[in-house]
Amino acid sequence: MLIEIRIGPGKNKLINSIKVIKNKSKISSRKIHRVPHITLYGGFSATSNQIQIIKNIIESIGKKYSYLPYLIDGFDWINGQNGKVIYFNIVPSDGLINFRKELAEKLLEIVPLTKSYDKNENFLYHSTLAYKLSESEFKRIWSYVSDSKTLFQKIMSFFSSTEKYSMRYFYLPMYALRITFLNNQSKIICEYDFLQKRFLSRPEALNKREWQKTLRLFRIKKNMENCRDNKRTPYLISDLHLDHANIIRYCARPFLYFNVDEMNNVLVNNWNNVVRNNTIYFLGDLSFGRGSRPANYWLTKLSGDIHFIRGNHEASVKNSNKYEILRYKNYKFLLVHDPDNLPISWDGWIIHGHKHNNDLKNYPFINGEKKTINVSAELLNYRPLSLDFLISLDLNTIKRMDTVDDSPKR
Repeated sequence: MLIEIRIGPGKNKLINSIKVIKNKSKISSRKIHRVPHITLYGGFSATSNQIQIIKNIIESIGKKYSYLPYLIDGFDWINGQNGKVIYFNIVPSDGLINFRKELAEKLLEIVPLTKSYDKNENFLYHSTLAYKLSESEFKRIWSYVSDSKTLFQKIMSFFSSTEKYSMRYFYLPMYALRITFLNNQSKIICEYDFLQKRFLSRPEALNKREWQKTLRLFRIKKNMENCRDNKRTPYLISDLHLDHANIIRYCARPFLYFNVDEMNNVLVNNWNNVVRNNTIYFLGDLSFGRGSRPANYWLTKLSGDIHFIRGNHEASVKNSNKYEILRYKNYKFLLVHDPDNLPISWDGWIIHGHKHNNDLKNYPFINGEKKTINVSAELLNYRPLSLDFLISLDLNTIKRMDTVDDSPKR
């Protein structure tokens, strides 16, 4: 039996990365983890009488938390019993560390026959990518997910401008919303839902409507939904991607893939409830995807005095610009969609979109070294950002700030 975190928002992002790595490295499916997860305790064996006690322990600890944050920060590897193991490196929050520690302490009293690392203070938080790897298999994967290249790859890179031989650095803040209890066949016995504050049976745990309910409660808790503001201040946001179902998968948005209308409604309501009659600078890509309605349609649904900077997917938007220079409270900003394609020479602060949360290592919310501010919706909790709040952070002293929720590193 196992107790683990099955990746919620972001699962498809990991699965897609694993598929790419598998195909590029030509590794057998038997050596690839198909269901991304983070093991917290086990494997272990338990009697039918012990199962209810285990559930009681999970619930007693779980009710103290609303969710458990963690960060996926690149890749790493270890030597396993049957070959090398490559994994997504998990940086746990204090909440996740405390949850696992208390869980292990209580379970060791009930089911002590478990893995040695369950008793280890230096527990390895990870999500396995591939395992039981031979030396040659390890080298093929590692050269792809790291900056190291074989001699052949280095030679080939001179002949191709499009082929990438190293994986983009995987760096993504994430949240555990449920704890999964599995039987000996790796089938779900039940899941404890932090937001609903109850256990879900196996059918409920696999039910999309139940997951939709959990995601909505999470969004409300994180101030991603039902948010309001009454300030008199300009606002900023980029890359809503309305009508774009695939963006939910690409950028780990906390919505169900099949319900793009729910995402549209939340983003539009957030905009209107926050911006009201204020000025807002929108930095491109308002809508996208097959069958999506054009930007001009969505502009009729949105409040405020909108300054529209065109993105990748807007060929023609009324009264829009390719870029804008914004002066505000002793600051001067270049507003542009893609920071890699500046329309003018500029050495000051750049406010941009385009990057979403797909290259957070280089383009976090604030990168003080590069003087870039990424206002893609994913980094702002899907609500417009107050320019006064941004200025209040004392930008020139910040080295890095991953998302709007984080504490600045100075």
